[in-house]
Amino acid sequence: MNKNILISAYAISPSKGSEYGAAWNTVINLSTRHKLWVLYGMSDDHMGDTQTMRQFLSENKIDNVSFIEVRPGFFAKTINLLNKAGLGWFFYFAYYLWQKEAYKAAQKLLETVDIDVVHQLGPIGYREPGFLYKLGKPTVWGPIGGMMVIDERLMRNKPLTTRVKFTLKNIINRVQLGYSARIKKAFEQADVLISATKTGQQTIMNRFGRESYYLSEQGIIGEILLNETKFDSDIIQLVWCGTHIERKNLQMCLDALALVENDNWQLNVLGTGPLTGKLKQYATKLGLQDKIIWQGHLSRNEAMSMMAASHLHIITSIAEDNPAVVFEAMSCGVPSLTIDHHGMGDVICSKCGIKIPVDEYPEMVKSIAAGLDEVFVKPQLLRVLAQTTIAYAAAFKWDKRLDTLDDIYAKAIRLHEQSAACLIANENLIAL
Repeated sequence: MNKNILISAYAISPSKGSEYGAAWNTVINLSTRHKLWVLYGMSDDHMGDTQTMRQFLSENKIDNVSFIEVRPGFFAKTINLLNKAGLGWFFYFAYYLWQKEAYKAAQKLLETVDIDVVHQLGPIGYREPGFLYKLGKPTVWGPIGGMMVIDERLMRNKPLTTRVKFTLKNIINRVQLGYSARIKKAFEQADVLISATKTGQQTIMNRFGRESYYLSEQGIIGEILLNETKFDSDIIQLVWCGTHIERKNLQMCLDALALVENDNWQLNVLGTGPLTGKLKQYATKLGLQDKIIWQGHLSRNEAMSMMAASHLHIITSIAEDNPAVVFEAMSCGVPSLTIDHHGMGDVICSKCGIKIPVDEYPEMVKSIAAGLDEVFVKPQLLRVLAQTTIAYAAAFKWDKRLDTLDDIYAKAIRLHEQSAACLIANENLIAL
């Protein structure tokens, strides 16, 4: 094995997506080159819920990986009851206490295992950096996300509660990044930092004077394949995926489709959520009821089949780091139409999609509609985009990501050794 690596992943699962899937895919792929010890605390819906991982590990063995379940203490579980009740910010208090337990577990592990590198992997949010940088080992933190400031123009058509929520989040981001001594120390102490977005990369430099690698938390798993048969149809298949909540902003997609001049399209909406009923009514109000199929919640295999059969993926979220669905679409040769911001703006380019500049809401809706009408009139453009998307997707495969992580680990070890040598040299100075 190349290196012994201690990873703190917290949320990890072989069957879920998002943060869980990003951590799982990182661990599984790293295990092909390194020996890993993985601290985790959740594989299901809430802190301490690890049924999925326990079941999986009882039936499967992952070579070169030792999973260490870190149970939350009494106070963490008690505080997290408020999170379960819908008061989401209390999660961070519980998560802080869980990180304390993870640090204890790591200290105990180091008594018997010689760890080369410590990797604070996830969740990617910067608000809780953990304590593993105190172990005295070469430390990598990231990909780090959650540092985005949401453009106010994207909130102007949202309900008051949503506007207040995101305005407060913007304020809290500025305060925590500017004044939290603990967060500042974590950014200073890690040997190597990884940013999940280019905007985050710039924020880390501006706030903490540190360079960081840019590497999204997501990558492409499995083969990159294009379903050519879909181009035999005269109907352009559009797909929108996500939970039906205000942040995902499906309404913008519906408003844009109501403005398009062509009718040679069909939209498949994947997912459900608290706004499903309201959104269906809104689509009917716009006269789109015959153009939309509400697919509901699908299994991953069903969702990927639906994606592969689509010509264009649409993502209109107002706040994301790197949604997995963008990479899933890319792996099927499906270009994405996206708002040009956050991680989507970093990943999507003219080779694999259509980017809509951030503007006032009515102007963005018109821009999306115009972009859609262009490909509706010239569907051959989508065939060309599919081919370039397939070629571009190779850059996000895991073999290339592993090479980058290997460089990061080697750099962390080198910098840590240099820092230790400098410290020893300074201690040996004698003042006369």
